Amino acid sequence: MTRPGSSQAVTAAFPALLGLLVAAFFQACVPRAGEVTRMADGVRYEGRFVNPEAYAAYLLGVEREAHGNLAGALAAYLEAHAADPDSPEIWARIGAVRCFASEPTQGLPRASAAFERGIRTDADYFGTYFERARCAERAGQLGSALLDASAAVFHRPSDEPANLLVASLLQALGRPGEARAWLEGFQAFQGPTRAVSRALDKARGQPARPAQRLLETPSRSEAFVELHSGRAERARARGQTELEADPTNSDAWVATLVACDALGDEACFERALGSLKTPSQAPSQTALGYLQQLISRRAGASPAF
Repeated sequence: MTRPGSSQAVTAAFPALLGLLVAAFFQACVPRAGEVTRMADGVRYEGRFVNPEAYAAYLLGVEREAHGNLAGALAAYLEAHAADPDSPEIWARIGAVRCFASEPTQGLPRASAAFERGIRTDADYFGTYFERARCAERAGQLGSALLDASAAVFHRPSDEPANLLVASLLQALGRPGEARAWLEGFQAFQGPTRAVSRALDKARGQPARPAQRLLETPSRSEAFVELHSGRAERARARGQTELEADPTNSDAWVATLVACDALGDEACFERALGSLKTPSQAPSQTALGYLQQLISRRAGASPAF
């Protein structure tokens, strides 16, 4: 068996990962009770009812943001939030605008409260993770950005910008082989597009950095030892203890999610999913390897450890 923390395991997981995500995507499209159906560009979307005043203010914010008027966009999004305080989409936009209206090093601290509020409101909304990933990338926090970008793909596997961001971050971290595998899998899933083809050409032309492993962050969770030994119950307890002690520990967060999933405890999984604060350090290679396999398992595969 290949250990999840190795680069070979991460790379080998990609072809199966993207295929399995097809199933996860279609499962996610099943309407839930009380939802409203909308059509946009010929695509059907299921979602909750939105206050018309909030919708109008939100669209105004989007228009202003597109034209670079970030202060005006923030004012519109705050107005939308006042009319619809339970919208994770609005929180994601508030966080994004606060981030990009600030200096790169200040963007994440100023936006983190909005992102965390959005995740508490709806931990399944992909856009909050995506925008937090973009904000972290802008600040040079590539490991944290990769964790959130992967979470965005987990929640919306078909989203091209999220998949492109994952690949771009893998390249920036000196892991072009994984970036290529990711893009090739996504292209097989969605079909070729100009943006994905350009990203693939770039990834194929980038040499790997042999010394990269020397710079990797060591694991910061003892729960991975328990997971590797097949002791999911002990791993969950250890991960939860570590996460309660430090809610910014992304390794403990991943370990807790994996353990809850292995135990089939959906309530535990949902609680853990929204419990991570803005990561204080980049996740370790071990954590990223387990996260990739978690995405695969949630799409319907059997546990790999």
